[in-house]
Amino acid sequence: MEIRAFCIILLMTIMTLMGVQDQKVNAVSLRIYPNRLQFFEYDAVTFYCEGVDYCEVVHKLKGKIKSCNKTNKRTPTGSSCKIKTAYTDDSGEYWYETEGGTRSNSINISVTDGPVILESPAVPVLMEETVTLSCRNKIASFNFKADFYKDGRHIIGSSTGNMTIHRVSKSDEGLYKCSISGVGESPESWLKVTDAVSLRIVPNKSQFFEYESVSFYCEGISHGHVLYKMKEEVEQCNKTSKKTAATTTGSKCTIRPIYARDSGEYWCGTAGGQRSNIISITVTAGSMILEIPAVPVMEGEAVTLRCRNKMLSSSIAADFYKYGRHIGSSSIGNLTIHRVSKSDEGLYKCKISGGGESPESWLSVSLPCLTGEIHFCFPFL
Repeated sequence: MEIRAFCIILLMTIMTLMGVQDQKVNAVSLRIYPNRLQFFEYDAVTFYCEGVDYCEVVHKLKGKIKSCNKTNKRTPTGSSCKIKTAYTDDSGEYWYETEGGTRSNSINISVTDGPVILESPAVPVLMEETVTLSCRNKIASFNFKADFYKDGRHIIGSSTGNMTIHRVSKSDEGLYKCSISGVGESPESWLKVTDAVSLRIVPNKSQFFEYESVSFYCEGISHGHVLYKMKEEVEQCNKTSKKTAATTTGSKCTIRPIYARDSGEYWCGTAGGQRSNIISITVTAGSMILEIPAVPVMEGEAVTLRCRNKMLSSSIAADFYKYGRHIGSSSIGNLTIHRVSKSDEGLYKCKISGGGESPESWLSVSLPCLTGEIHFCFPFL
């Protein structure tokens, strides 16, 4: 007890001394397309909120916070904000917050009316991976020499306008810029390196009917493979029914159509041995599924579980169960948990009278982090 009390006091003291603001950072994420931090004026850029049904992306420039209300629309995993024509005033920090106060990662972009930009990744680069920084001239698209700088110091010249860093490490983090003789130099942007790689799933659910489709996305790496485990056998997601393709932030595997044999655990693996989070899915030949999030739900947010019948698309009366115990009924087939907590974690299923029952799936709840100058992600002591 004394050790526990000491740890709590020590943690609170560190947070107080370093001025950490009490903001929750979710497993939800903000992505950007194209995946870079610098843009010429009149370029287009799109921000994607993922892990929430709807969001409002906000923009901070010179201390003022405004809503990104250029063009908003819903996507399969959240919503997006598209800036069709970017101007210098669109430079700054972007993020989103949910109604529950959960805040996503932030992305800081620079929009310049100058002649040169540096194309560097907006998302963190995974350690041991390869990253290429490209110097771009607004007028000439090829055949120019460029010089690259890190933290203000010249590091290399290139006759192709590109600089490649092999086997990236934490020591490669820093402020980068480039210059083209007789043309000008780019703004500076921060290159971030991480040891975390993540797996996403679209649509975000754990259960599927046979003949549906599903896509897995490896993010945080330029090259990687989706792997899956069924009946203790591990295979690469590259069978006839599965297609792999490169994406702006990594790679993906799409299974179309999906069969019961595709049930199991999926994760991302890299040549360097890194491994992502695991997503387990169940594919059934039966008539019922429970649509439940495949990725953890942030504590304090709302989550809706949906009971679906393969033959009926309209609302249906359903009963919901947790660990086999009846917890609620719904005339429309939905169960909403408001302000979800760790106590809501567990195995859920649903039933329809005369229509059968769904498989069971685990609802996972993640705890918030605290963000400021530093980040704390810790289990409660």
